[in-house]
Amino acid sequence: MDQKITERELFVAVFWPPFVGKVGYRGPAAAVSSINKIGKFDVLPEHTNFISLISKNLTVLLLDKKKVEYEFRRGVIEVSDNLVKVFLGL
Repeated sequence: MDQKITERELFVAVFWPPFVGKVGYRGPAAAVSSINKIGKFDVLPEHTNFISLISKNLTVLLLDKKKVEYEFRRGVIEVSDNLVKVFLGL
């Protein structure tokens, strides 16, 4: 992770198990959205530390307003210091 992340952006890393054969995203983002047991939620820069089980979909909103979307059965999201790690296909 050589990029310097500002307080106004996130660094997102999306991981899939090797056997799935899908490629994840690694790079800066403006926001991340998904669904947990309580409902839909968004992660924005300066979000409090957070870990949750997630399901159904994940949307990464890039800095240029484009979206990277993933569909999956279940996963885990971890947020700490503007770093968002997402593990899908668990």
